[in-house]
Amino acid sequence: MDVDALSMFKGAPAHGEYPAEPTQFEMEMPEGHMEMEAVTIAMTAATDDSNNYHFMPHVAWVEPGQTVFWEHFSQRGVSERRTHSVTAFGSADLFMRLIPDDAHSFDSGYRAGTHGIDQDELIDERHNREMAEQIGQEGGFSHQFEEEGVYFYYCQPHHQFKMAGAVVVGELWGDGGTESVSDPSGWSPAMTADTDRIPELDPLHGEALLDQVHELREMIHSGGDMEEGGH
Repeated sequence: MDVDALSMFKGAPAHGEYPAEPTQFEMEMPEGHMEMEAVTIAMTAATDDSNNYHFMPHVAWVEPGQTVFWEHFSQRGVSERRTHSVTAFGSADLFMRLIPDDAHSFDSGYRAGTHGIDQDELIDERHNREMAEQIGQEGGFSHQFEEEGVYFYYCQPHHQFKMAGAVVVGELWGDGGTESVSDPSGWSPAMTADTDRIPELDPLHGEALLDQVHELREMIHSGGDMEEGGH
């Protein structure tokens, strides 16, 4: 992934394509050596202190049974590794459920990044070790999506900056687009629930999160064909 791929930093919404192309992973994680095939979503944080946080792409379109892996994305001058979470709407009773009724919920908890750069432009390992010890876990997070449907999720420490995303599992509406099927499997509750309650559930930051949920719904309705100029 390069700067050109991070279109949200230029003000444009970002979408994947269906089906997303998985990548073969082999890496060392805190839990040990890991090998898997997964669709990658980057957890990004702009380096210019603009509070510009995103999941990239905002909407990932995957097939049933596919694993998605969220990873901290770091590129000098673009994105640095900060602490994030991948939390399904409805987890921990924080917001209403916005994933399919029969699907398993997911919550990564706070995942420490490696934020902190020293004068030699190297990752400050001392800072990361301290954060990891305080939080108790670090690195990426994976979840396998079995049930077709729309899944909304957000970042607990950054949802006030509109850091939320969606995974769409399966081709829910066929060749005729979203209007061709009156009630596609998995469309509810993510696309039908009354999300206007979000500011009531979080009076401090709910308005920003509600705006992002509305944008995600527009992206999904568009099938990835939204014009540039969004979030």
